Amino acid sequence: MTATRRALVLGGTGAVGRAVVHALIAAGHDVAFTYLRSQAEAAALTALGARAIAVDLADADAVAAALAALDERDVLIACAAAAPGARFVDDDAAAWRHTFAVNVDATAAACRWFARARAGRGGDVVLVGGLDRGQSLPLPPAYAASQGALAALAMALGHELGGDGIRVNLVALGVLTAGVSRQLSTTRRQDYQAFSALRREGTPDEAARVITWLALENSFVQGKVIAANGGI
Repeated sequence: MTATRRALVLGGTGAVGRAVVHALIAAGHDVAFTYLRSQAEAAALTALGARAIAVDLADADAVAAALAALDERDVLIACAAAAPGARFVDDDAAAWRHTFAVNVDATAAACRWFARARAGRGGDVVLVGGLDRGQSLPLPPAYAASQGALAALAMALGHELGGDGIRVNLVALGVLTAGVSRQLSTTRRQDYQAFSALRREGTPDEAARVITWLALENSFVQGKVIAANGGI
């Protein structure tokens, strides 16, 4: 039986985040999660025994305060994602900064907090993204750039933190039936399905199974991008 772990899930009320929180709770683990506006979803997870932390991940000071107030965790899972819908030429600097603030800066801050607390004692960090470094996909440029940063972060932190027994990996998800993927047009989703080896979209629960395996069972995968995308 797996020992009880103490997990922090960034973006716990998103489609994938909720599935991850549900899976962790079902396995008997202590879960805290962040959310911003999804109060009903947060209340439902709290009713199951998880701890809700209201914080705007785009606000660096708010993120720092929330982390400072949280008890130590030995699992960190970063599921939060911002994806601007505008074309790159129509985008503005504020949208670009917001995307990076949520997807990269908040994740990096949480990783730094985690690494300091768990130095020499180990732990597991799972970043959740939407880009396998080997893929060439028509993604919003700001989102794609932030995902490339996460993949590089996982690689570099895998080396830097490995000596402390902290495993760091990234799960690159494909198109799902819920969440950020719903921003894609029906035509674009159909294109993804046609090129998928499994000829279908994935589900948040399928994504959560990969994520929680890395968080709870993995012992030797380090600094890698694990593609869970149906064979794109």
